[in-house]
Amino acid sequence: MPNKYQWFWRSSINCAISNIREDWQKFSDVEITIIEDAYQKQRDHVELNNDIIYFKHFLQINKLDSTKTKSVKRIFCENRSKEEQFHSFRRNVWWTQTNYPDNEDKVLVKQQENQIKRVNEKSNWCNRIDTIDVSIQSTTVSAKQIFKTNLKSLSENNLTQLQYQPYFKSCPSLTYSWPMEDKDILSPFYSNQLTVLSGSASGLATIGLQNLVRRYTNISVPADEKSAWAIIEPHFSQGPPRLRLETVFDVIQQYIDPNLSLLDVLMTDTPAIDRSHDILAMLAMKCTVITTNFDHLIEDAARLHLGDDPNRIPFDVFCTEEHFKNAFDSIQSNTSSNLTGLWKLHGSVAIWQNEKRVLVRADQNGGPIATLKRFSSTRESNERRYFLHHLLETQPFIIIDYSATDDFDVIRWLKSVKLPLNVLWIQHMDDSFEPIIWSGIDIAKGIPSNMASFDRGLITIASIWHERGIADRLTVVTIADSVSFLAQITHLSPNFKEEITENIDSNTEYSSSLPTQWQSYIVSGAILSHLSYFSEAKHYFDYATSTSIEGTREYCIARLAAAEAAIEIGNRNARIQAMNDAIDAAEAAPLSLSSWANRRAKFISAKVKRFVEKDGQSIAIVELQQLLNQCGKPNEKCVGEERNVALEAAILLAQLRRYLPSSPEPSDVAKQWIESIPKIGLLHTKGMNLHESALNKYQLATNIEEIDDAILVMKEAIEIREELGHMRGLVASLNVLGSMQMRLADWSLPFEIKHIKCAAEQFRRSIEYSDKHAAVFDQFQARIHLAICLLRYPSVIDSIDELKEILNFFRTRTTDDLRTEIESEFCLAMSIFTSSVLSLEERCDQSTQLFNELVNKYTSNNDVRLIRILAAARFNAELCQDWKKGQIHTLNPELTRDIITRKTQANINVYWQMRILRAETQIPLNTYDQLQLLLDPLSP
Repeated sequence: MPNKYQWFWRSSINCAISNIREDWQKFSDVEITIIEDAYQKQRDHVELNNDIIYFKHFLQINKLDSTKTKSVKRIFCENRSKEEQFHSFRRNVWWTQTNYPDNEDKVLVKQQENQIKRVNEKSNWCNRIDTIDVSIQSTTVSAKQIFKTNLKSLSENNLTQLQYQPYFKSCPSLTYSWPMEDKDILSPFYSNQLTVLSGSASGLATIGLQNLVRRYTNISVPADEKSAWAIIEPHFSQGPPRLRLETVFDVIQQYIDPNLSLLDVLMTDTPAIDRSHDILAMLAMKCTVITTNFDHLIEDAARLHLGDDPNRIPFDVFCTEEHFKNAFDSIQSNTSSNLTGLWKLHGSVAIWQNEKRVLVRADQNGGPIATLKRFSSTRESNERRYFLHHLLETQPFIIIDYSATDDFDVIRWLKSVKLPLNVLWIQHMDDSFEPIIWSGIDIAKGIPSNMASFDRGLITIASIWHERGIADRLTVVTIADSVSFLAQITHLSPNFKEEITENIDSNTEYSSSLPTQWQSYIVSGAILSHLSYFSEAKHYFDYATSTSIEGTREYCIARLAAAEAAIEIGNRNARIQAMNDAIDAAEAAPLSLSSWANRRAKFISAKVKRFVEKDGQSIAIVELQQLLNQCGKPNEKCVGEERNVALEAAILLAQLRRYLPSSPEPSDVAKQWIESIPKIGLLHTKGMNLHESALNKYQLATNIEEIDDAILVMKEAIEIREELGHMRGLVASLNVLGSMQMRLADWSLPFEIKHIKCAAEQFRRSIEYSDKHAAVFDQFQARIHLAICLLRYPSVIDSIDELKEILNFFRTRTTDDLRTEIESEFCLAMSIFTSSVLSLEERCDQSTQLFNELVNKYTSNNDVRLIRILAAARFNAELCQDWKKGQIHTLNPELTRDIITRKTQANINVYWQMRILRAETQIPLNTYDQLQLLLDPLSP
């Protein structure tokens, strides 16, 4: 069988630049087999008779004479999709030779000779080289690209291993010869009226962040086999839940370092500037450059490489609230405003004043937005959002090397822009040696064969813009050297003066002293709790408590944290003990924490009583009202952690009042706290609030459009909860989203199967997440939702065993949540109609018996959810008896009222009214019809 990959060589590396167009020659079939076998086995090099091929550099060197070299390339010849062949041909960019001065040619040749020399002298070094996979390479790589690829490993990451050299001599940008159609595509970006958004080249080292976490969490407790670090480490790359930088900084700031002084590592006087910073600095001098990074590398590139004075930045830098407010005012008033310069959406670790760098702390105006707490407020920044939207809608907009993980603000704003003018997204792709252009519609439809290599945020934005009909405004370019591509299309001609940059460690660690035992325990517990490992977290919080002295700040914080983790575990006795522990901790709290600790303990008490007391929800409502009244109005002195307690109490109060609408109206103070959540709440509180808002819309929906509106709000809640790693909240939101999608199918006849499949997908995700990271309650709820879906719509069952496994779960497992217990028994009663051995009369009798047992066994306690579920069970019992008689359901106005109305509202639930009407007008013809007409226990 011929090889899918062919290998070629060309003797052009040491010849003059003007002669690099020599034709490529194919290796023999035997040699190709040897080379490809070594490449597939990920070896660093392969030996032929007289030569060695180094895969890292795609370079062939003679064993006896290292000056005899050849370029090599690998071509994928088969199995390329027609769509990709079309794009590669139609959108391909031909790289052409530019006339460089003789001295630049010499620089290139000299650099290449040095590279070859290093390869020969350090044979052991080859064993550490990472192999570059260019398996989908489909176009010719010029010799100048080979130069650039070889030199990239020496200089791109930072300048510290070399004396500073003019980057654009050692790595010259190339001139592109565009097909006419592609010139039209990219022509808007040749203007100075341009905006560039970059998230690349941050000074924050991922390795440094992981080492910081490991420093605190590489500790274990006797109750656990693994260290906290062993549990945490995979979540840097896997999720949900995924461990975010902002989460780590949140924990460090809350427990260890209030000023986040560890970010001082970014204040170095020997910055790791690379050519991306140089290019962005040049662009900031003539157009608008936006960055989400809060280091000062772009500014340093400008000071050191562009201007004549290293103490001055040759463009304006904007990062404070006033800067964005002034831009907002100017744009709104249609005042001609100059937005040229560098705009730092997420603040800065330092600003340049009076020709010197001035430190800006995390909680100061213009300081780095590095924590979830700061993101909570930035997310609601109308000024930043309006600024970004204005530029998107009025100027050509380039996005480069942006991973699009700023889900809480920037991505949200990008998704919601009304009508972007023209957006070019430059996507870094290691194996794209020549640019390939895709439309936003292509990305939304998943046309590229290497979709897994595209940034998740880009795919999300393309999909949403496609749904809105504006994906044609988005163009995506994939290219390995994105920075050179940006320089070329913006017509930059960089020629920096020569400077020397001192050596620094490319993986500079965040500065912090060795943690104490208490700090290690508390940070480990906090991160584990964030990742929903509540049992493990409680162990670490307990040990943090035991290593501290009663009555101290450390003791109070650790014991309250342990109590909150215990509540999430879900055991009734553990919850009662947690409530008592919280009260004891508050009583022993030092004066400086007394107010916060007492309010935290009262909030914990209300949460526990909700689950463990008879009429617990009513008791919790009263206690939450009292707590909010004690906190005072949101605009008064209640700030910081005390304010966060009040906001959590407010959203829980709103939730419980949805269950008990007959409870007393909240006080004016409580109403103000509830209304303030969207503006000042923390992200997890905002996620809860969006969930509640979507549920309210869903319950009162009267048509498909209103359900669609509720779905959009619930999807936003899911985005926040997934990015936060709030797994219990995520599971709950997935369940409701699936329920909404399932109900969409019920609103139309015949049923649209796409909605049912979407619903089943959400429920299965919920089961997966709840089994790994949530409590028994969540595991039950996920299975209850999927069981109803499979019972009513058997066409989406993956296998015949799937429903059996869920029903067996209900029979063999227990839960201490009353509603969950009723709903699982409700599913078992419905499942009688799936039996293939029972007659219709036997099915009706057995189901009637089970539904009546439910009604007689449980009481509603004025919970509107239980009122509806138990009324639905009575309705189904009557319906089964009517079917035995061969008739439709007999009208029962009282029963119908309990199902379709809230006790204190005139609003009726149109969905349940529709379902009841069908049962009262249709006779089922088969088992499928019977399961369709039976009412189920799910919302709305």
